[in-house]
Amino acid sequence: MVILAIDLGTQSIKVAFVEANGKIESIIQESQKVHNPQPGWAEQEPKLWWSLTQKAIKKLVNSFKRDISEIQAISVCGQMHGPVGISENGEITTNWTQIWCDKRSEIVCEEIKNEYDIFELSKITGNPPTTGWPGIKVRWIKEYTPEIYNKTKWFLVPKDFINYKLTGIAATDPSEASGTFLYDINSEGYSDELAEILKIDVSKFANIHKSYEVIGTLKDAIADSLGLPKNIPVLAGGGDFIVSLLGIGLAGEGSAVDMTGTSTLFVVHKEKPIIHPLVQNLKHVIDGWVPFTILDCGGLSLSWMRDFLDSVSENEVSYENMINMAKKIPPGSEGLLFYPYLLGERREENIFSRGCFFGLDLNHKAPHFARAVMEGVGLAVGKDVQVFRNLGVKIDKVYCQGGATRNRLLYQIKANILQVPQIISNEPETTLSGVGILAGYGLGIIDDLQDLPKFNTENQEVIKPNPELVTNYRDLQKEFNRTYEHMIGFFNER
Repeated sequence: MVILAIDLGTQSIKVAFVEANGKIESIIQESQKVHNPQPGWAEQEPKLWWSLTQKAIKKLVNSFKRDISEIQAISVCGQMHGPVGISENGEITTNWTQIWCDKRSEIVCEEIKNEYDIFELSKITGNPPTTGWPGIKVRWIKEYTPEIYNKTKWFLVPKDFINYKLTGIAATDPSEASGTFLYDINSEGYSDELAEILKIDVSKFANIHKSYEVIGTLKDAIADSLGLPKNIPVLAGGGDFIVSLLGIGLAGEGSAVDMTGTSTLFVVHKEKPIIHPLVQNLKHVIDGWVPFTILDCGGLSLSWMRDFLDSVSENEVSYENMINMAKKIPPGSEGLLFYPYLLGERREENIFSRGCFFGLDLNHKAPHFARAVMEGVGLAVGKDVQVFRNLGVKIDKVYCQGGATRNRLLYQIKANILQVPQIISNEPETTLSGVGILAGYGLGIIDDLQDLPKFNTENQEVIKPNPELVTNYRDLQKEFNRTYEHMIGFFNER
């Protein structure tokens, strides 16, 4: 048997046939782009998500060499937090939907910060108010586009929207619900108090099911259209980066996970949330919580730099070209620092920040910029890791996953900055693997997720810190942090 796994990402939609142990048989991918109509805005079309998902599934099914009756379940994950409005008759009300990195609702966050004690609210939600949370985004929709709010029956995050299209059922899971700013970490359900603070109707948010729970079956008309068997069970699924932890092998105490795709998430696994202004918390798709920090333009900074170099070069500049350029420059980029806050950040201290280079002189050339961007991403992560360490979180190794892992120079830089080994996953599609494992557990094929093999370093690349560069990067981190503190004041006063 196989599971049809769907991963609705920011830059692409992937569908795959995956075995219950996470082994991927085949993948189809369809690319998409983010629309930025104003500075700080980021949106996509749910209609296009569904169209591309159907297109990819049809291609995958047509390539399937076995009997389609072997497709036993559908399991979906996706980019998190973007609230898709659905009307009473099932029509999309938010034709352009705010995605996770959209910052337009910062005005709502500021109102909440001015009216309430944020630390006390964090004791309920486990999180500070940020523009990433769907509850905050929906409050913005209510205030600035009330006609959309009023005609919306459900606000569904991306993977729940796909599940709705597949089954006709509105449902969500704890990994997504805990990131709405409507979730009570103590009762583990929606909070009427938080809904009152946000001045929104909590009944517009879907019922919460276990991530591995079957929420319904594939609609007959959709099955016929996609060439799939009828009545296939569809699971609740989970947020993409939470699900990928299963594909990695469940990080535990002492370990952390670096996920760098569009953004960079630095994640630890704890029994309880960590309450801190710079730390966000989401429920795992299994037991426990995953406290994390996020750099919205982690991987995006690298693609921006490549695109910039390509735009001013007569010849095409590939990622490999950019990496080779950076290798020519010594650690520290000869005094050039890069701050990778190109979209601002969703957390309180630097919502209004922007990317910048600092320390330019006449000797700096294109290769310096290439290396400085990689070091800037590493140093921004290093600043966040210091927060965890100051809170007593032990980090002695980092499991690395995401498209950026192909850039080994970046992870050597991170190893030198964090002073711990970076373990590169041998499975580039850990999210799809995790979706398959989650379905296997939900269908009873896997008895206990805790029995899954831990992330195995055998035959995988372990990038160790270079002892000769520890002092260099320790000093560079201090310089990065010191300059950052000065710049934050400037950006917040603009």
